[in-house]
Amino acid sequence: MRFDKVTTDILIIGGGGAAAMAALSARGLGAKVTIASKETSLVGGATIMAAGGTSAVFRPSDTPAMFYEDIMRTGKNLNNPKLVRTLTENSKEGVLRLQEYGFLLDRQGLDPSRMIRTAEGHAHPRGYLDRREAVGFCHGLGGALIRNGVDFRSETVICKLLSNHGRIVGALGISLATGDYLVFNAKVTVLSTGGLGALYKVTTNSRILTGDGYAMAWDAGAELVDMEMVQFLPLAFPYPKSRQGLNIGMCSLFGPGVKLYNGLGERYMEKYDPERKEFATRDVVARANYTEIREGRGTEKGTIVVDTREHDPRNLALFQATHPHISQMLKKVFGERAALWEEPFEAIPSQHFFMGGVIIDENCKTQLPGLFAVGEVSGGVHGANRLAGSALTEIFVFGDIAGRKAAASSEKQKLIPPEEGEIREQIDRLERIFSVRRGGVRPFEVKKAIQGIMWENLGPVRNEEGMKKAVAELRSIQEKDLPNVALASRQKKYNRERMEAIEVGLMIKTASFVARAALSRNESRGSHYRTDFPVLDDKDWLRNTVLRKGANGEVDITYKQVSI
Repeated sequence: MRFDKVTTDILIIGGGGAAAMAALSARGLGAKVTIASKETSLVGGATIMAAGGTSAVFRPSDTPAMFYEDIMRTGKNLNNPKLVRTLTENSKEGVLRLQEYGFLLDRQGLDPSRMIRTAEGHAHPRGYLDRREAVGFCHGLGGALIRNGVDFRSETVICKLLSNHGRIVGALGISLATGDYLVFNAKVTVLSTGGLGALYKVTTNSRILTGDGYAMAWDAGAELVDMEMVQFLPLAFPYPKSRQGLNIGMCSLFGPGVKLYNGLGERYMEKYDPERKEFATRDVVARANYTEIREGRGTEKGTIVVDTREHDPRNLALFQATHPHISQMLKKVFGERAALWEEPFEAIPSQHFFMGGVIIDENCKTQLPGLFAVGEVSGGVHGANRLAGSALTEIFVFGDIAGRKAAASSEKQKLIPPEEGEIREQIDRLERIFSVRRGGVRPFEVKKAIQGIMWENLGPVRNEEGMKKAVAELRSIQEKDLPNVALASRQKKYNRERMEAIEVGLMIKTASFVARAALSRNESRGSHYRTDFPVLDDKDWLRNTVLRKGANGEVDITYKQVSI
């Protein structure tokens, strides 16, 4: 079977900010670096969709220890303390490092030094907001990738990590542009595939974030942690379809006068958090919005109503300065008066972030020799819930660490080829999937089914009945639909169904991980809320859920006691 071979020191799988930071860090130490990404843009993923808020210990009145406490409290102590300390102690240097790659941080605006604010869940002002939002970060990092000579393989779908006697030595992929198979052979592989937003019907994320990395790492033998912990944002665009799920943000962005109403005209947040109301944490407000809509109290369009009319003009000016893209979208979708906070607009909750992932140490190493993981694909930093503004900080800090440690590892490692039998086996499997059959199930149909199951049963509000239903329905898809996935065309070049056929095989595994882990946790903690177990239970459940591949390919679940 014909395939093209690419050799490199370091293979980075993924095209977001963490991948870019790792690539630049490793390239700066002289390593040959190749990025394999589904993206067409140099830096995309979830990073380019972010509003641009990042948190760091900027001011003398703040300390890494204070930042640490905020992250641990928000994560309900499921976090890996060593990873959190690494993040907080290096947060300022991580953000400032962007300037080394040609991105000048914002020094203008309402704060003459920088736009520093106190974000939700933070005890001190450490939230930096850039007026160019995360798009600016991505443009800056993309330019640095070009200047530093990083080999960028765009529109490349990775479907399998390749090994040799237990060591990860690269990956198998397909070029969407040519349809050819690509075998990447690397001394070190860095997994940076982002989150799993595309598993949900409504998400703030790019639809290419199909949870590939979790499934590939598990299949290769890596352990996963906290796979039940899915974060949802309370406010997102409900329509049009092209914008559904995109981030509007938190109620606090609109100032102290903001109010949420259901379709009956009731200000309902008093039921869910009588003290903080609209200013409760994002998980509480997202659950409230989801419940009001799910139980039939939403508007005719299945939304809730955000009333911003009672506001301070200074808050509006700050919002327009720090969130220009969201402000522009509010105008396009709801009209100018809504964008100027002169009339209410509608919103829905949306999947936003994933706290679980591949288990790593402080150097981003996994348990598998030759494999590192960084960014949202890794687990342990955020615990049961992510603190606002910490996702970009994570990729800036750990992206640099992953690149440096991968480069150091590659210097001591010889290039070991992947096992030929494994390559042939995987290509034969893909060729069977790519064959055109009449009467089969199209990949997009499988995706749609998975997204519906996850949104209905593993959203902001969960219970045993729904999660058992999800496990059964996902198993049915895996056993009955996946073997019958059929493509409409034999065309190799730019046949997106080939990419989707690969994705659904990985999506079903990752979706099953989430469902199985969530069903096993008999309590509510952070983003994981169960109506049948609504209380946090430290006595029995202050422990991490760990998933690994069993001897017969089954999902094996164990628990690890948390040590704080």
